[in-house]
Amino acid sequence: MAELRDEIVKKSLLQFLNRGYKGTSLKDLEQATGLTKGAFYYYFKDKKEMLEAGIERYFSITREESDEDAERVATLREYIDLVIRNKEEGADLAQKFFGCFILEVLFFQLVLEVAPLFPAFRERIYTLSKTRLTHWERVILKAKQKGEIRETLDTSVLARNLMSVSSSMLNIEFEEPNLQYVFSDMRMQFEQYYMLIKK
Repeated sequence: MAELRDEIVKKSLLQFLNRGYKGTSLKDLEQATGLTKGAFYYYFKDKKEMLEAGIERYFSITREESDEDAERVATLREYIDLVIRNKEEGADLAQKFFGCFILEVLFFQLVLEVAPLFPAFRERIYTLSKTRLTHWERVILKAKQKGEIRETLDTSVLARNLMSVSSSMLNIEFEEPNLQYVFSDMRMQFEQYYMLIKK
């Protein structure tokens, strides 16, 4: 029974990501999963509860850099490698559970769409973004102090630019992304930034 519930969560979240919450009808969900309305209501009281389970599941498989990681890394380059490694691990977990890679930007858009229904999720996204930015800024300041990168760079602007490289990934198709290409492209973008800012 838990397997069928997981299957509903997987397929429903993909529908919500593709169509938006309002644009996804129960009929769409029935077609995507092959289940009847009665089967849905056995596991979930409504569409909202289904979406909540999907969002929670997505959050459970993401990999984030901790405060300790930001303190521990010795260089900006090392932090970039850590960010990419965590993104790759998260993508592998999404592939295993959802059967495809999920664009973070689509997930964030969905959470913003349903913010009135789930204010706690919107707050989580806000806190996550703020934490990521703080980590990038901390690592950049350390890199400036150690002479790894130029001191004249605006820390906040650079942090936002580097953070956007790791979270946008807009240049791939949703259903069938080539993950090797995605992460090699991300590495190449980071490398270009690094070449421009290093001393």
